[in-house]
Amino acid sequence: MLFRHLIMTTLACCLAGRGMAQAYNGMHKYDGEHPNVLTSYLTVGDNILCDHFYGLEASYTRHLTDRWHVGGDMQVQMGKQLYSVDVQGGYRLPVKWMDFYLDGKVMYNRYQRWGTNEIMINLSLTWETPYFYLRFGETYIHYNMLDFGYSEPLTLTVGTGVNIRPRWDSWNIGLFIRNYDDFYYEAYNINWGVNFWANLMKDVQLFGEVDLRPAGSLSQLATEYEKSLKLGLRYVW
Repeated sequence: MLFRHLIMTTLACCLAGRGMAQAYNGMHKYDGEHPNVLTSYLTVGDNILCDHFYGLEASYTRHLTDRWHVGGDMQVQMGKQLYSVDVQGGYRLPVKWMDFYLDGKVMYNRYQRWGTNEIMINLSLTWETPYFYLRFGETYIHYNMLDFGYSEPLTLTVGTGVNIRPRWDSWNIGLFIRNYDDFYYEAYNINWGVNFWANLMKDVQLFGEVDLRPAGSLSQLATEYEKSLKLGLRYVW
C-alpha cells in the first residue's frame, strides 16, 4: 500500500513538473542561479525500540562559490524523543562529467528518552556522476550518559546509489544502500531503499524516500529493525 501511494504520487508530480527548469540534484552542486537551498521534510516510521515515530527535519545550504558550500541541519523526532543539530561544509572538484566532493560534518544528537548525548564528526569523499555515486569516509562517535562516556572506534562510512535518469532531469527515481542517513552514522545497520524527486515549480521540488534497516549487516537472517518514509519540499532562491 505504501509503495503504491508513493508511485502514484511520483507519477502525478512528474506530469505536473514536465518541461520546467530543474536545479541540479547532486551532493551540493551549485546550479549557477540559486545559491540558497532550504529543505524541509516529514519522517514517519516504526522500529523495534519505540514502535511508531514521526519527526520534522529542516536543512539549509549556502553556496559560497561554485566550489564551496556550508550549511546546517536540525530535526525533532517524537517517539524516539530524538533532537539533532549539525553544521557542515565541503568542496567540490569537477572533473569532466564527474564531480568529487570532500565534505565534513559535526553533529549533536540528544536521545531524551535514554538521557544520552551523542557527538559525531564525519569526513567523507564522494565520487558522483549523472547516474551514480559512491561515498567513503570515517566517523568519530562519542556517547555520554550520566557519568559514563564511550568513544567508538572510527566508523567506516560507505554508500552508493543509482538513478534511472540524469540528476538534472525534472523527475527521477533511484535506489541506494548505505550505513548512514541525515542524522546518524552506523557501522553495521545497513540502510537501503528507494527515493524520488519531481518538480512542482521552477524553484520548488517534491522529494521522498523509503528506508528499510535490517537488524544486522546485510544478513539474510536479520530481522527488521526499522522502516520509515520521508516526504518533503526543497526550495531554492
